[in-house]
Amino acid sequence: MLDKIKNAASMVQTANKLKQQQDKLQKILSSIRVNGQSKNQKVTVTLTGEQKIVAIKIDPELIKFVYENFTSQGKEEQVMSKSIMEAVEDAISKVQGEVVKKMQETGSMKDLMSMLQAAAGQ
Repeated sequence: MLDKIKNAASMVQTANKLKQQQDKLQKILSSIRVNGQSKNQKVTVTLTGEQKIVAIKIDPELIKFVYENFTSQGKEEQVMSKSIMEAVEDAISKVQGEVVKKMQETGSMKDLMSMLQAAAGQ
């Protein structure tokens, strides 16, 4: 009976530690903001460390250029989409690098590895 109580207490302790690590990681992720740009630098996407898009800015000159030059061909959506996708991909690449950097700086990489090992039952 005493072993079961000790085991339960250990499980609660582990759960509390994992929750603290998760909260720390969440705080780090939510503090990160990066801007990604399209190759033509006319579209900017702002992304959080949680990889949520919080802003998209499109230069009005790009909109004008696309509609003046591609509407007659029916390609305006394709051209605009390409710039937006480039900006999103750039932002994702930057945010991933920033997350790793912040986690290494704060020692959270070790916390993440502990969480993954605990989730895998190791």
